Parts: sequence; C-alpha cells; structure tokens
Amino acid sequence: MSNFCHVLRFFCMFASSIEKLHEMNSFAYYSVECPVCRSPINSVSPLSGETLCPFCGAVCHITANLTEKAEMPERIATFSTSFDEFRQAAMSMLVAEDYAPVNISGLVPFEGAKGVYLPVYLYEGQYECTWSCKMKAEGENVGSRKEVYRPQNGVSKGGYTITCMACDGVASAKELAEYVRSLDAMDVDIQSFHTDILHGRFFLTHNRNSQTSWKQWGEDTLNDLVGKKTQMQMQSNEMKDFKCNLISETLPESRLMFFPIWMIHYQYDGESHHIFMDGTGRNGIKGTTLIDNALKATAEKPFNSLKYIAVAAIVIPVLMFMAGWILPAITALIASALVFFGYRYYARWHKGRVIRKARKQRKKILFSNP
Repeated sequence: MSNFCHVLRFFCMFASSIEKLHEMNSFAYYSVECPVCRSPINSVSPLSGETLCPFCGAVCHITANLTEKAEMPERIATFSTSFDEFRQAAMSMLVAEDYAPVNISGLVPFEGAKGVYLPVYLYEGQYECTWSCKMKAEGENVGSRKEVYRPQNGVSKGGYTITCMACDGVASAKELAEYVRSLDAMDVDIQSFHTDILHGRFFLTHNRNSQTSWKQWGEDTLNDLVGKKTQMQMQSNEMKDFKCNLISETLPESRLMFFPIWMIHYQYDGESHHIFMDGTGRNGIKGTTLIDNALKATAEKPFNSLKYIAVAAIVIPVLMFMAGWILPAITALIASALVFFGYRYYARWHKGRVIRKARKQRKKILFSNP
C-alpha cells in the first residue's frame, strides 16, 4: 500500500510539473470574433467599446471577451515604423497607380489601418542542389563566328532563412501569406518574446504547426530562392534552359515568432482590396491595384481607333497594287505608315497625359487631406 502511495504521489508531481511547464510556455489573452469576416481579434488587454477589425475594416461593437491561452513564441520583431509612416507609404503607392480613382481619399479607410503581430515560422537551414543550363559561348561555323550555347552543370550550396505564416482563417489569408513569404527577416531587430510588447496591438495566434506551414508555403519558397541564388552565384545572364533541383528536402529547423505588419482592408467597385507593409520598415509595401474603368477608357480611347488605321494602312495599298496602280500604291503605303506611326505616338502621348493628370490630382487630394 505504501509503494502504491509513493507511485501515486510521483505521478501527481509529474502531472503538476507538466502543467507548470505548459503554463510557462503559454500566455493568456482576450479574444472576440469579427461579426463580418469572422476573423479573431486578439489582445492581451480586455477589449471593450468599439473597434475596427484589422482584417476587413468592419466596425465591431464589443460586449464580451473570451479568455484564451496560446503557445508562447520564442522571439518577436517589434514595430519600428509608425502609423504616419505607413499612411504616407500607402498614399505614395496609390498616387503612383495608373488608373486608381482620383477621389481615392474617400475610398481607402486610412484611419482603420492597424499594426498587427502575425505568428510566423522562421525556417533556417542549409541547401544543396544540382543545376544545369546552356551557357552562351563563342563558336566557329564555316569561317564565320556565331552565338552558340553549350551545356553546363554543377552543384550549388548555401544557407537560407524563410518566413512562413503560421495561421489562417482570416480575411485575405492567401494574399497575406504570399506577402509574408516575401519578407526578409535577416538583420531585423528580433527580441525575446514578452507579453508587454503586445500591449496596444492586435495579434493572431498560430493554428498551424511547423510541418504544415512548410509543406504549404516553405517548400515552394525554398525552390524559388535556391534557383535565384544559384543563378546569382553563376554570375552570368547569358544562359537558357536553366534547371535546378534540390538534393535534400528535409524539414529545416524552425522558430515560432511574432512579426509586425501594417494592414488596410477595404472594398472598391464590389472587389476586396488590401495594403500590407512590413512593420520593421525593411521589406516595402504591397497592395492590390484599384482600377477606375472610366479613367482607363478615357486614357486608352485613341488605341481603339489604332487597329482600324492599321488595317486601312495595309488594305488600301494592297488593293491599289492589285489594280495596277504601282506608284500611287507606294505613295499610299508611305502615307499610311506615317499616319499609323503618328497616330500611335499621339495615342501614347494622350494616355501618358491622362495618367499624369490623374496622379497629380490624386496627390493633391491625398496629401492635402492627411
């Protein structure tokens, strides 16, 4: 009986230690669900009142909070850019668009921009691959020189760091995951995780394991990265039929971390649009293109007539040749060519003028109404 009590006490102590270890590796937070896009809105502080969903921009009236727990990430990259810097970058991006609406300031909810921490897996490892291509070389051919391409092959090695999103189930998840894949986490100020850093910020908790994220996003990213690195190591643009194959594709070491992202989501002309920017300020800004169809039609209107002019420039001289009017046909061909190229130049000039005018108006409206 005494032995049984000792065994029972041991198991109780073991279970208690496991529970304490789990508590140390997790943190508590508050969560609500957006009523529109169903994305989770998480905070380490209780949520109350009214807030904008960072994933769809909908207004959320918060009446209750759910208390949850999440796995503690190892690292966190903190925000080093401000809301004003994100807004300025977003406005500059929209001003540079060709066919974005002129009155865009009333369409994009800049005030709804949120700085959100995303859980990501940081994969680090070494790669080895074989490559083959045909590289340009000079050859002899019956006394004359011509360009020839000779087969080349070899092995390439190197290191890599890849970032993949560790969550899904949010608005624009696919587009956001694609943006995360393009992030360069090298030389980013990464700190040990502490919940105090999350105060005042929304964040997502991860619902994907390391292997799932790697299978969905990491493998393709590594293949693209290795191909680009290998071509850079070869230091030659004079090649074709380039192929690259990884020798080993084992799951690399991974670390769970939080990465800062600025984001805006909004609707225009029945379509969903977004703007993402890396909160560390190292990886630039990316967003979907807005198109004002009326503005585009105005800019490209002369091109609609260009195809008819091209047909006339060919048909009229051919008919004159067939009728035996050789000299008039040659004159008509030269005149038609001059009309065609002159009108094409005008069409390009007109398109550029409309786009420049629209950009100037967008810039005036956006930057005069911060």
